Amino acid sequence: MKIKIAQETNLNSIQKVIETAFSEGENKVIMNLVAGLSNETTNPPIKSLIAEVDNQVVGYVSYSPIFLRLDANISGYILAPLAISPVHQKQGVGTKLIKSGIDMLVKDGVDVLLVYGDPDYYGRFGFEKENARSFVPPYPLEYPFGWLGMMLNEIAIPNITVEFECVAALSKPDLW
Repeated sequence: MKIKIAQETNLNSIQKVIETAFSEGENKVIMNLVAGLSNETTNPPIKSLIAEVDNQVVGYVSYSPIFLRLDANISGYILAPLAISPVHQKQGVGTKLIKSGIDMLVKDGVDVLLVYGDPDYYGRFGFEKENARSFVPPYPLEYPFGWLGMMLNEIAIPNITVEFECVAALSKPDLW
């Protein structure tokens, strides 16, 4: 398995992975999110990775910057979405994508990584609700127990509430 930076030419293959990885209806929402992420230019940039097996895309993850409303001298990203083709699930593809992304963000000097997902799954990588409690997402969470964070560069968790904005593709209430 190879982990690579996603390219524009991978979009159709990524969309096929998403179509099979998520349920009917949910897959369309995620496909629209990925299309939006692939067309958006931000500073710092959105970073997306793919996993390939035999030159076929079998997994995808995207990391988008967050923009703090209060200058807390913290740089952050949010992991969303993660998709693995059903045939390749439970084979370590998601683990490799997440660990590769964490390594990439640490090297880039990012301080915090947030995710909105299954605490049992993401907890294996070091995501904890305590690390996310100071970071207030732009929309109310349907499942607040899934709001998790990871401090990446020995920076202390802020003792204040830090509101942030997301990239445009993630700034939709139905995603939260």
